[in-house]
Amino acid sequence: MRLVFIDESARDDAYYFFGALIVDAEAVRSIERTFDEIAALVAANVPGFVPSTEFHAVDLFHGKGAWCSVPLGWRIKTARLLAKALQRSSAAFVLRGVDLRAHRARYGSAAYPAHLLTLAQVLEEVDDRLRLLDQPEELGLVLADEHHSAANARRSLRDFKVASVPGYTNRALTRIADTLYFGPSHESRMLQAADFATFFLNRDRTIAESDPRAAKAVADVVRRIRSITIREYVWCPEPQRTTQRPAGGRGAGEVREARGVLRDRG
Repeated sequence: MRLVFIDESARDDAYYFFGALIVDAEAVRSIERTFDEIAALVAANVPGFVPSTEFHAVDLFHGKGAWCSVPLGWRIKTARLLAKALQRSSAAFVLRGVDLRAHRARYGSAAYPAHLLTLAQVLEEVDDRLRLLDQPEELGLVLADEHHSAANARRSLRDFKVASVPGYTNRALTRIADTLYFGPSHESRMLQAADFATFFLNRDRTIAESDPRAAKAVADVVRRIRSITIREYVWCPEPQRTTQRPAGGRGAGEVREARGVLRDRG
């Protein structure tokens, strides 16, 4: 059985993303061990830093929370080391996103919640990947950070496993076991790894770095994350061309890539 660690990330009211880190036992051991070693390295060089500190990407990047007293140079070094740890592992990463403004413009009040829409899309990508990786009897278990919509997410996964849902999935999901499991990210290096990868691909897609040093550091981190990224895709519904809503539409709409060329590897 493979484990799938997922995390969500937004960019203001413009984009919504879900990232999924797909791992086997070897990848879990490698990432956990290396993340702990990186935390110990920071603690050995930054007075007051606690080795069990969470690698929360927003705080790490902006120097907030537990990372407020960590110098910029060490925060950059940490981000690069974390990205290297992911790059050197056997993990695979998937990113799915929704262009929220295009989605609202197309569907208005009929638009489905972005959280559930993007969750459906990333789970379908994961299901497809598991079908390629393993024999039919093998399954994947999905784990996520605790959040307020856990009940809705579990209910939605149950629906996705029973049958395809128009506008959400193209077919029933068959390779995901049981339900969604939620836990605290500060206790899980693997959830932190999913958060880290999702945050940096979100930022690369949605923010133009004004500081050349930040741009260089982000580009290096993103390059390493993309080396394990097998699918990176953003939904952007086309404007409605008729006054009649398409039959069966649930807010998926036509799709075009929001920025750049669709990434689909392996």
